[in-house]
Amino acid sequence: MLDSLYVKNLALIDEEEVTFTEGLNVLSGETGAGKSILIGSVLIALGAKVHKEMIRANEKEAYIELIFSPTHPAILEKLREYDIEPEDGQLIISKKITASKSVSKINKEAYPASKVREVASLLLDVHGQHDHQALIHQHKQLEIVDRSGGKKLKEAKEQTAQYYRIWKQYKDELDSYSVDEDERLRRMDILCYELDELKEASITPGEEARLSKEWKRLSEREHIITAYQELTSLLGYESNGACDLCGRAEHALKGISDADEEAQSLYDQLTDAESIIHDICREASERLDAMQDEELDTAKIEERLDQIRHLMQKYRCDEEGLLELTEKKEQELEKYRHFEEEKARAQKLCQNAFVKLEQAANDLSSKRRKCADLLCSQLIKALVDLNFLDVRFEIHMDQTEQIGPGGKDVVTFYIATNPGEALKPLAAVASGGELSRIMLAVKSVMAQKEEIETLIFDEIDTGISGRTAQKVAKRLSETAKGSQVICISHLAQIVSMADTHFLIEKNAENERTTTHITKLSEEESIREVARLLGGAEITKNVLDTAKEMKDMANRTKESQITK
Repeated sequence: MLDSLYVKNLALIDEEEVTFTEGLNVLSGETGAGKSILIGSVLIALGAKVHKEMIRANEKEAYIELIFSPTHPAILEKLREYDIEPEDGQLIISKKITASKSVSKINKEAYPASKVREVASLLLDVHGQHDHQALIHQHKQLEIVDRSGGKKLKEAKEQTAQYYRIWKQYKDELDSYSVDEDERLRRMDILCYELDELKEASITPGEEARLSKEWKRLSEREHIITAYQELTSLLGYESNGACDLCGRAEHALKGISDADEEAQSLYDQLTDAESIIHDICREASERLDAMQDEELDTAKIEERLDQIRHLMQKYRCDEEGLLELTEKKEQELEKYRHFEEEKARAQKLCQNAFVKLEQAANDLSSKRRKCADLLCSQLIKALVDLNFLDVRFEIHMDQTEQIGPGGKDVVTFYIATNPGEALKPLAAVASGGELSRIMLAVKSVMAQKEEIETLIFDEIDTGISGRTAQKVAKRLSETAKGSQVICISHLAQIVSMADTHFLIEKNAENERTTTHITKLSEEESIREVARLLGGAEITKNVLDTAKEMKDMANRTKESQITK
């Protein structure tokens, strides 16, 4: 679960730390207090894009840190697949944001944002304010069915995708045979010319780099010769050369070695130095002689380099690519020489691959149908719990003519929320408030299937009130028995159901606006429920109603435990 959230210098937040608990965590507050900033900070830490403008005014950097304590074996196993292990049972995801860049870390080790997003998907599920709109799209509905199927359906999808890749490879090869006789002969002439050109060039591995290095050396030959000449002159036995000076110094020391014991040690060091300098001078002299005697092949090297680079430019590849190109073009030429036989071979391979693809797609469809039927019954129950009392819900599966990497199924959610209404696609009938409840039903069912430890809802209560709000609150509470739920709400029915209640407030002080987050006591929570019920003026009657709502919520939660 998500243990804590720490935010510093982000938007209106100066520095805040929130410690969450198991069960239902609810955050409430006035409109504009910064509730969405809190959820936004979680999304940013988990890999969402962030702009430098999010850094608090007059600050150089912002910092967000999430501490998780994952316990489910399946989640821990998936984390190991990413080579990530919790430390002391905790997983810390952090993000530092500056004007020039942002750095994401998991347990203090830097990771790209894409990897953080993958890891985050194992730890929690975040539902934003408008995410329920995605539910109307067929691709999202198919994704929900597939996710509900777990490991077996995932394996069937992967197998279908694998067979599709194989079939597509053979199909592309077969398509390459869709040429007439004139085109075949023209293509053969081109290939023969190109192969002659490549074989005549007879390029060897590393030749271009080797010739470039040699050309550079030869182009600077005079400069190199001058340097070696100067080196041998300075180090040699000519007047005032290093070896000459060492010899004089040795002579001077040898004359005093009998009178001064230390002189012998200095003498020995000088002879060693002379020997080293002599060796350097000899090697430099040999290199100088070799360079002066060698034949100058600069023009020949330039011509060869031009030939290689012309071919690289013509065929748009590097030297290694040219070497591979010869073999590829020989294979292509053989294909055109034995055109009909090769075409028949490709056709047979394509047909065999399609048979396997079709079998895999049919198997995937069958598994999807079973998963869709089970999911449908589970969603109906969840929808009834959310005050869709007379709901009818079906998952229709149609099939496209062509098979893709994901199979051939098109999934459409059909719903009728009132008696006497015909079933219609979800996109055609559901209002914003209804979509929010349907999404809650989906999330709560999927949380049980996918073993998600933390669910976050940003204003899932959009467009609802009264008894429906009470039903939503109850469903959130029930979901929180199996998964940690963090919810932003402005409805008293949901807030009163909180196991842990946080108040988000915005204060202005010294011409600086700051958002604060406070964990409320039972009495403070009652006053916040009263504020949501009664607005600016909280009377005794409103307080009594708020207390009664809290008491009713507690009784509801107790009854959930005993079930």
